[in-house]
Amino acid sequence: MSTLMNTFVIMSMTLMISSCVDKHIGEPLTIKNNSDTRIYYWFAYWKTENYTKYHYPDTILPETKPVFLNSVAPHNATGDGEGDPDWGKIFSELSGGKFSIYFFNNQINTQEEWDVIRQSYNLYRIDVSYQELVKNNYCINYP
Repeated sequence: MSTLMNTFVIMSMTLMISSCVDKHIGEPLTIKNNSDTRIYYWFAYWKTENYTKYHYPDTILPETKPVFLNSVAPHNATGDGEGDPDWGKIFSELSGGKFSIYFFNNQINTQEEWDVIRQSYNLYRIDVSYQELVKNNYCINYP
């Protein structure tokens, strides 16, 4: 009897797994840190109002420090973003056709520290095209 029950459970699980449909359009973004130190980064999310003004060719940082800066440990990678975005749609909205990610050497905790970064532009920025993102399997490598 237990063999019949086990078979039923396995078949039910297989059916449930195979019937799951991917509701997401795109691929998640991955940030890979190839350096020996922790990195911090920020980019304007596609669900943020006026997000296109923080991407190439406009490379200005927002006046107000973002609530959260992401980070990646040395020689590690992290997935990022909200779900799996429609990259074709996102890139069609970017006037320069490039998605910009801003990298910082240190955690920025205060508005004053953010103001210094905005004035000095002491950061590393990567701008990628849709073709580059696809070619790199939606992974952005630092540096």
